[in-house]
Amino acid sequence: MKNIYFLIKKFFERKKYWFFLPKKFRYFIWNIKTLKKYNTRTGQYYLPAFAFQDRIRNRIINNEITDINVFNKLKKFILPNTIVLDLGANFGQMSILWSQEKPNVKVYAFEASSYVFKILKKNVLINSCNVEPINSLVGNKSNKNQLIRKSSLKEYPTYGTNKIEEIKSSSNENAEEINAIKIDDLKFEKKISAMKIDVQGYDLEALKGAEKTILKHKMPIIFEYEEKFADEFNYTFKSFEEFISKINYKIESKVDEINYLILPK
Repeated sequence: MKNIYFLIKKFFERKKYWFFLPKKFRYFIWNIKTLKKYNTRTGQYYLPAFAFQDRIRNRIINNEITDINVFNKLKKFILPNTIVLDLGANFGQMSILWSQEKPNVKVYAFEASSYVFKILKKNVLINSCNVEPINSLVGNKSNKNQLIRKSSLKEYPTYGTNKIEEIKSSSNENAEEINAIKIDDLKFEKKISAMKIDVQGYDLEALKGAEKTILKHKMPIIFEYEEKFADEFNYTFKSFEEFISKINYKIESKVDEINYLILPK
């Protein structure tokens, strides 16, 4: 397997070569569920060995932080002996690094995809960090038997950009069952100093499901708004603005093209 991996990797390191292959074959290769451990400057990480076009995976391998603007902006608010909530933790790099930012910081890292969660959990263990991984869909409802489509590389070549798709029938071979939770369902043992939300279209629902927690802790929050999800989830940016006003927060700054920092007024 090791020799096969290096042969494939060597041939497809250059992006242009992928276009010589039929789309179906490209996605077959990217979806091979084999993990490889990488030693990087930001830690040790298990990552999908064949997901060559996954930009999050590639940034980690290249000793980069996956979303540097979000990471740097949020870390300024992290205080010693507090909790950070990372909704949509993906492979766990930012959760791991945030937990090391100040003494006695605990990060709750939420990830809906069971496959990506498996990787997240391995990365938390290998880096011996104070991160609690939770395999749940975070939104504005509680359901112990929520069905979602299994994570795979089809529409996008990056696991982190694939939308979370709820499905109704357990007979669907691509279905997996997870818990759907609200942040307000959980009890936290100490102060929450920061929260990041990147849950592929569920960001507004996640905010609504955390309303009581936000009002209690008044933590800085970075959330993601992408126009491509607006129609599907039946919201606009004004929907976010109305909720932000309701909890007496304000938009402090635009972190990048799709991420926004909000703070209490």
